[in-house]
Amino acid sequence: MEIAKQYVSVVAEHLIKTNELAAQAFQEVRSSILNNVTPGSNHFILNCTRKNCNGVVPVKERCYQILEEEFGWYREKPLTYFHEDAQKGGPIDVYKEFTTERSFFRAGLEFETGNISSAHRSMNKLCVGIKKGELDLAMLMMPIKKMSFYLTDRVSNYEELEPYFLLLDEVPFIVFGFDAEEYSADAPLLPKGKDGMSPRTIRKWQAK
Repeated sequence: MEIAKQYVSVVAEHLIKTNELAAQAFQEVRSSILNNVTPGSNHFILNCTRKNCNGVVPVKERCYQILEEEFGWYREKPLTYFHEDAQKGGPIDVYKEFTTERSFFRAGLEFETGNISSAHRSMNKLCVGIKKGELDLAMLMMPIKKMSFYLTDRVSNYEELEPYFLLLDEVPFIVFGFDAEEYSADAPLLPKGKDGMSPRTIRKWQAK
């Protein structure tokens, strides 16, 4: 896929420029998007025969698989703030702790596959993680409007959430708006839900 739009707060931009672990987290997430390609191709092709014809979960799962298998990220990291009632917040979708002999850095990522209300919850949850000192960098990825037209009905898109990015100006926050590199009526449809997904072991976070 390609990154068609991107928001990087001033705080996040400074972190990336001054902290090698923040820069590494940023580049690994970018890589998971850019290396998400259609099987048998060197780029990402999306079927465009009609509105809402593709599922979005396979797109998310491939990005997460790259992060898990190539870069050692984990799924479902709970936030202590929500620990007593996980239903209120839920875990961070994908999380990684970066360490060196001198530094420790925590990054969390959400991939938004729900409607715009779900996107706001994801953004707020990540901000809570920052404010409560459980994350050092928060990232959110979602399709741009053009791509979302051909994905699951009512899936949120970058442009819908964009007016609220000003709330993130003082937060170490990055939002990626991704897009297919090609649209074709001949491309295979992406299954909806988890249909057609290959079973595999998920790297879930374990309390240390």
